Amino acid sequence: MASHAAIAAVSRTLRTLLRDRMVTGAEITLAPPDVELAGVSGARVNLYLMQVIENAALKNQEIPGAGHPAAYGHPPLSLDLRYLMTTHSAVENQRDADLNAQTLLGDAMRVMNDFANGIDRLLIVNPVAGTPGDPILDPDLTNEFERLRFVLHPATLDDITKVWSAVSGTNFRRSVVYEIKVVQIETPLPRVSPKPVEIRRVHMSLRRRPVITDLYVSPVNPGDPLGEMRARIGEEITIVAERVAADRLYVRLGSLDPIRVALPGDGRIRITLPDASYPIDGDNPTTRPIPPIQQLQPGPLEVQLIAFHPGEGVEGGLGPGSAIATSRRYASDIRLMQLVPTVVDAIPPVGNAASLLRVTGERLWHPAARGAEVIVGDAAIPVRMPEPGDPWAAPTPTAVEVPIVVATDILDVSATPYPVAAQVDGARSRDVGVTFTLGP
Repeated sequence: MASHAAIAAVSRTLRTLLRDRMVTGAEITLAPPDVELAGVSGARVNLYLMQVIENAALKNQEIPGAGHPAAYGHPPLSLDLRYLMTTHSAVENQRDADLNAQTLLGDAMRVMNDFANGIDRLLIVNPVAGTPGDPILDPDLTNEFERLRFVLHPATLDDITKVWSAVSGTNFRRSVVYEIKVVQIETPLPRVSPKPVEIRRVHMSLRRRPVITDLYVSPVNPGDPLGEMRARIGEEITIVAERVAADRLYVRLGSLDPIRVALPGDGRIRITLPDASYPIDGDNPTTRPIPPIQQLQPGPLEVQLIAFHPGEGVEGGLGPGSAIATSRRYASDIRLMQLVPTVVDAIPPVGNAASLLRVTGERLWHPAARGAEVIVGDAAIPVRMPEPGDPWAAPTPTAVEVPIVVATDILDVSATPYPVAAQVDGARSRDVGVTFTLGP
């Protein structure tokens, strides 16, 4: 298969073909239409590679025999090349100069038509083109799987005129366009070969995966209503599920590692949402730190159960195999609840339009948050990093500052305090009792 030199090899092949088989003896040049080549005089045929197009039919096709159909490979870059062919008379200002150019054009097009296919079998016969007996096809293309084919491209007068109008200071010349299919450039990247299957393993189990039927924040006091779906860090949540009898049972919370929990006797799994450390569980006798990037943040929180059951199976090579005992993993459906920030205080409790409101709590902001606001009444004040001249401090997870003046178009001066809440990535705090009163 050809290397990155394949495009230039096609151009050299066309030049050799025309030099070898044209009967008018014109010079063959490879240059832009507006370039006058030093040392070239007399009649000539100019070829200009004006467009390179990826061949859509072969875009993702591996070369047959180059790799196994199931292997991950890198298909070659398959290209179609379009050349602008222009003829020039030896003396441009003579009476029959254009007729001479037309004769050259007819001679060149005859050669392209006669040898459009099978160029890989042609040998040089004219010493002007090279050593007689050598192949016309460039050596860089000799091992190509796809054979070169020449096609007279049906370019309109408008298409060709656009090319010549882009060439500054050059008059329009009669030209034709040839399309050459297909040149393929092989990638030097190594192939990835999958390992063969050495051991066959068949598992069998009659278990069914667990199913979560309900999910809510655990009530703190007897008689508290059920169904609260907005949870805070440090609160306990209850997962009501079926088919949870298993050897081992885990709860996956968002991006955290699964946490092993005790098997419930009533179908209710209770777990506290961790902050910066994993709790002690059946697999870990001590707490483990949770990396900051993995810690739970406000927003939608995925909750899933993972059960492990014993299973039976057979493994082996080509023989009947041997019995094995193994453990199978069964994941439940995923339920969503909302993890919300916590608001503890708002300072000052009373102020005016010039006040800076400082809100403290937990999970009020984090660097990857798509949006954070302080909600005062019905007004949402964005939490922003300060710029030069801004009076507020940089936000942190435990404290944010916002200017009240941003909300004065919505808030009215009133003796009635406005409730204060925090919202991060659409998750709004549910704390009560934190207020701000807007005075004159």
